[in-house]
Amino acid sequence: MKVEKVGENKYMITIEGEDHSLGNLLARTLLSIKGVKFSYYEQPHPLEERIILFVELKGKKDLKEVLLKALERIERTNEQFRRLLVEEARAKRVVIEEERHRS
Repeated sequence: MKVEKVGENKYMITIEGEDHSLGNLLARTLLSIKGVKFSYYEQPHPLEERIILFVELKGKKDLKEVLLKALERIERTNEQFRRLLVEEARAKRVVIEEERHRS
């Protein structure tokens, strides 16, 4: 991951080995964090596994702090989704590999 400051409270973050899945999730989650003015991403070329995330912060917000909040929110959401999926699978008597290995 490479972070470049490109203006007053504006950053360009290049993340290698990622595509639209992470780009969309991270950009949208950042928009929900207090202190983020805007956030979007680009994937320069479909054959490149690289995204560029653009973020502008309000005031004196710290980029690292904002990114950590976004990642924590993503982690909580993912855990909630996993829990609901497992509950629904159990209700329908579907065996999930992960659950089989935990037993």
